[in-house]
Amino acid sequence: MATRKLWIYSPDVSPRLEYTAGVIFSTVLGINFEITTDRRKIGTSPAVIYTNEKVKDQFVIRPSGLLNTTGVEQIRPEVSFLEEMPVLFTTEGGSIPFDLFSAVFYMLSRYEEYLPFSPDAHGRFQGAASLALMGGFLRIPVVEIWSRYLATELVRRYPVLTIRHNEYGALVTVDVDQPFAYRSRGFLRSMGGLVKGLAGVGARPGDRIRTMAGEIPDPYDSFGYIEEKLKESRSEALFFFPTGDQGEYDHNPPFRDHDYGEIIRRYDRMYGSGLHSSYRSAGRIKTLKAETERYSTITGHPAGKVRQHWLLLNMPDSYRDFTQAGLMYDYTMGFHDEPGFRAGIARPFPFFDLAAEKATGLTVVPFQVMDATLRQYMHLQPEAALEVIRALITATRNAGGLFVSIWHNTSLNEGNGWEGWRHVFEEMIFMQKV
Repeated sequence: MATRKLWIYSPDVSPRLEYTAGVIFSTVLGINFEITTDRRKIGTSPAVIYTNEKVKDQFVIRPSGLLNTTGVEQIRPEVSFLEEMPVLFTTEGGSIPFDLFSAVFYMLSRYEEYLPFSPDAHGRFQGAASLALMGGFLRIPVVEIWSRYLATELVRRYPVLTIRHNEYGALVTVDVDQPFAYRSRGFLRSMGGLVKGLAGVGARPGDRIRTMAGEIPDPYDSFGYIEEKLKESRSEALFFFPTGDQGEYDHNPPFRDHDYGEIIRRYDRMYGSGLHSSYRSAGRIKTLKAETERYSTITGHPAGKVRQHWLLLNMPDSYRDFTQAGLMYDYTMGFHDEPGFRAGIARPFPFFDLAAEKATGLTVVPFQVMDATLRQYMHLQPEAALEVIRALITATRNAGGLFVSIWHNTSLNEGNGWEGWRHVFEEMIFMQKV
């Protein structure tokens, strides 16, 4: 039996409304819908009436006005609660007590990141300053929860509607910021490190010499371990490799390095990979394009997927640059300092360019947790970190979403303060199993 169409009536149809309805009904709920400005088309069909007009015997959502404006205004909605569910843009006189469409749009568009904010030392919007953290809902996918709440209310009124059941999934991603501690760093950089070691600063010179001679494994080479655990658990994975020039925050080998190229090609074949665009490339489209070309030279195919190094995400410029460079899937959407759902959603979704007032062809794949967030920003011990991960997996599983984690080869070497984190990795891939 075909799913009945849901009509959405609004006296004005804006790109914001079209986008929001698309994510709620197509991406999350799987409901066939059509937006109209003509109420006569609806008849007795299931419908959402999105208007402040007087309406009788209809399912009504009262608009707050956000979706019928353009540009960015100083809007910081208050957080209230409907029983235990956090809500934004409360309204009166509707079938539900808040403008759910505006709430979803505010989160997905990252509206607050277009407003003035206090960046960290690297210019990043911090999770600690987000509405979601301050409102106490960063660790739950509110867009999914609001969408399911709306679906429940609609089915109660229109039992003919059918809601799709979404299958939970999990993806391990590995950022290879620095594949080697000593190898492939160039003669001058290696000698500089050796001199520091002899002076009692940095790594022990004996280990550096023996590693460079191939007598002992490089301390950052945890690839065999990662591969073994991924195979054992049959986990889906994706590796991100940098191809930029070396700098203060970019420590990868030269893109022409033979050993590094072999690593990239191996894991690209085995699991798939994307570009880990450099710190220096942020805001520099020519640099970004050069790095995508280098990636293509190494792998033999376009990059397509990207995660920005240091999670340097600037709305909307970063996503415009990615699109211009031919990168159509971004994996940067998450906070560096706090775990959770930065955009309030637990699945890939299309990017809406708020400055241009239009949906784009870029797909955003958000992540929920990163190893460095747990240890370096939150200062958690392994067992405490596992509790955070467990809660995020549960929230994502309940939403039928995609749980995405970020790991680094350098955090899985059981050294430099990362002792015990292999256990966290192994427990996570066990817990996240479908």
